[in-house]
Amino acid sequence: MKNLIVIGAGGHAGSVADAARSAGFTIVGFFDGSTDRTTSGREPLDSLDGIDLEATAFALGIGANYSREDACAAIKNSYPGARFPVIVHSSAWVSPSANLAEGAVVMSMASVGPGCSVGLGSLVNTGSSLDHDSEMGSFASLGPGARTGGNVTIGERTVIGLNAGILQGISVGSDTVIGARSLVNKGMPDSVVAYGTPAKVVRQRQRNDRYY
Repeated sequence: MKNLIVIGAGGHAGSVADAARSAGFTIVGFFDGSTDRTTSGREPLDSLDGIDLEATAFALGIGANYSREDACAAIKNSYPGARFPVIVHSSAWVSPSANLAEGAVVMSMASVGPGCSVGLGSLVNTGSSLDHDSEMGSFASLGPGARTGGNVTIGERTVIGLNAGILQGISVGSDTVIGARSLVNKGMPDSVVAYGTPAKVVRQRQRNDRYY
């Protein structure tokens, strides 16, 4: 199955589409479920009615983790047969012993090391690296240039910001945001915002809080 509809129509959707094309997929359209229109050749489809799910799969082109999770659930609820293949940019490296779940996306120049697990709908962004035996929960994301040591755990929907680093063996809870260029040298709980070098918890985080 090589035909894809990208869910989302913004800049991140364009990046996911480029990654998918580099991996041999054909983009047949973008869908964001709204009446808004965008530029740069990403004119959204008006509807998914009539889509042949035997011949067409979906890619998650929404950068915000909660929104990506919600969009995935909405598509699965409306179209129980919908499939979300793993997308790995042709310039990325993924170890043969790594496990990538449905809907995971690995962007250009990124790396996923041996023994790693990347959860449902998770994002390993441009130039980022998940080192050996590390785990990303569902709908988590490594921002561009983010790096981890080995044996790191990143919880569901957690955001590791641009160029942030996590030292080996550290766990970061679910629904947490680590700020850009931060260094995480100790465990972080669920549902907090932390940043700095070393990273420190700054406040609690609510589900709908923006993180950029």
